[in-house]
Amino acid sequence: MLKGLGRKITAAPVNSAERHALVDDLLIELDIHFRIEDDLYYPALKEATKLIAIAHAEHRQVVDQLSVLIKTPQTAPGYEAEWNSFKTVLEAHADEEERDLIPAPPEVHISDAELEELGDKMAAKMEQYRASAVHRLRTKGRAALVRAL
Repeated sequence: MLKGLGRKITAAPVNSAERHALVDDLLIELDIHFRIEDDLYYPALKEATKLIAIAHAEHRQVVDQLSVLIKTPQTAPGYEAEWNSFKTVLEAHADEEERDLIPAPPEVHISDAELEELGDKMAAKMEQYRASAVHRLRTKGRAALVRAL
């Protein structure tokens, strides 16, 4: 989902209504992604402490780079470079998660039934967030606050 949005944003004209809308969608999906992982997935993989610590550090990198991107107007000369930096950090994080945490690493003891239940909980929570107007407003409000700082 996030990589697909990244490709769509890259393809959309800079400073277009389409690109702004796609960036808003990316912010919401990224927030959902982090919440689901932090609240459900990472706790289920708690035995993989080193990998979870790395994933949390990568989340901070993504958020830091995202903050720089959000503060940079799409009309600014350095915007494309900031977008490319953000996209690189995001894709590296996604690739590392897919490599190290999916499927669950060997040190994690989780049954197939528990994994299926976890997947169901994650999917339900994602749909709940996507359907929530409050979640969208909160995410957009945080982005507006970052832009203003």
